[in-house]
Amino acid sequence: MRKEKIIDIYFDAVMAKVTGEAIVLWMLLALLAWLITYVLHRRGQMKASTAIAIPILVFYIAFVLTITIIERTPGRQMQYKLELFWTVRKVINGRRELISEIFWNIVLFVPIGGLASLILPVQYKPRKANGPLRRMWRSPWIVILAGLLLSTGIEVTQLLTYRGLFEFDDILYNTLGTAVGVVIYLGFAALHAIRSYRLENQKENN
Repeated sequence: MRKEKIIDIYFDAVMAKVTGEAIVLWMLLALLAWLITYVLHRRGQMKASTAIAIPILVFYIAFVLTITIIERTPGRQMQYKLELFWTVRKVINGRRELISEIFWNIVLFVPIGGLASLILPVQYKPRKANGPLRRMWRSPWIVILAGLLLSTGIEVTQLLTYRGLFEFDDILYNTLGTAVGVVIYLGFAALHAIRSYRLENQKENN
């Protein structure tokens, strides 16, 4: 079976849990978040980018919680797998269907890493940054920690409610996905900072 087909099967299984009622609920939660952030932005207490990112993140986290916890059918007992990298070893031994699980566990948290990077206010100044990169005062570690805690919360809830397999591998892949999202954000932020820096230099020279 081709890798693309394996990934499609897993994606279809996950999306089958998404219902119209769930989408309406996500939109209502996002709307409530938008109303709050809109008021804060109008009062000058929140930047526009943050006011936009928060409702989107609320919508997306609601989606994640739905497919990982809410719409799952409870089992009869707790299930857990405490062996680290067991999925990788199974893939090496021929369990190709687990490729999709690894792939989507990473991809699932990429948007969280990117959006949270726009929101969290904790600052960090690179020691060796020069020129435009001195403006990038965001702590990637705070965002990655937030992704780790969210993933851990999901796994623990799955364990306690019998709604899934608790495994360290999922937490690792979710955290990796968060880190990928942060890197993507920092890449765009660096390009924007460099562009702004060059424009300012051109204005000063003119």
